[in-house]
Parts: sequence; structure tokens; C-alpha cells
Amino acid sequence: MKGYLLVRVGGKRYGLRLDQVLEVVDGVDVSPAPKVHAAVRGVTRMRDKSVPLVHLESLIANSAAPTIIEDTAVLTRCQGSLAAFEVEDAEAVATDEPGDVPEAWQSPWVCGVVKREGSIVPIIDLDVLGERLAVGGMRQAS
Repeated sequence: MKGYLLVRVGGKRYGLRLDQVLEVVDGVDVSPAPKVHAAVRGVTRMRDKSVPLVHLESLIANSAAPTIIEDTAVLTRCQGSLAAFEVEDAEAVATDEPGDVPEAWQSPWVCGVVKREGSIVPIIDLDVLGERLAVGGMRQAS
């Protein structure tokens, strides 16, 4: 793993693998679109393409997105397609090597953990987490 982007959403911190992150955008607009998962807000325009805007923590929890839309999104390549993940903030880029996932944290979408400010932060493999979207047919053209 070449590094990760630390993000905050729902008061929790997560790491996104840098090899999946394309850019961080503030001030995203969302347009309605058919929803295949309750975490999907709709679509937003990034890099001259319409891409799904997905509330990251809601996708993790497999639940509906909250009513308030955050202002920051991380554009990623997820399962070979573009997707924007809504977060409260993108905090920092880190390059230290993640540790092994503790047994209590075993999940197919957690590919490592790091310790930050006294807490353990899961590093997310968006390809694996994004399967929840692909199963519902939300894959977009790349």
C-alpha cells in the first residue's frame, strides 16, 4: 500500500487507499438519480462526468444517508468506475505502513489499520466496499 487519505465522517475517521483516490473536492452539488442503495445521494459532476455521490459512512453501515449533505467529496476509482464519497473532511495524507487488522475488526472491506491520536483507524478497500453499489447496478462508465 502506497499510503492513504485520512477522512472524517459521522465523527469517525477512516483511511482511503491513495491508489483509489483521484482528488478531494469541496462544494459538491448533487442531482437526483435513481437510488440503488440508500447511501447514494444522487449524482454529481466531476471531471466532466456524472458520478454517483455516496455517503461513505452510510455505505459502511449499510444504511440510509443522513438528511444533511456534507460539503466535501473524495473522487475515487471504485471497481474500475468513478464514484464520489461524501465525507465531513479530508484531514491528511499519510504514508506509514498500516498494521494488520485486529480479529475483532475483521471485515472484507478493511485492508489494514493505523493508530492515530490514540485510536485505531480502519483503512478501507473501496473496491470491496463498493460491491454493495455494484450489486444494485450503480456502476458508472469510466
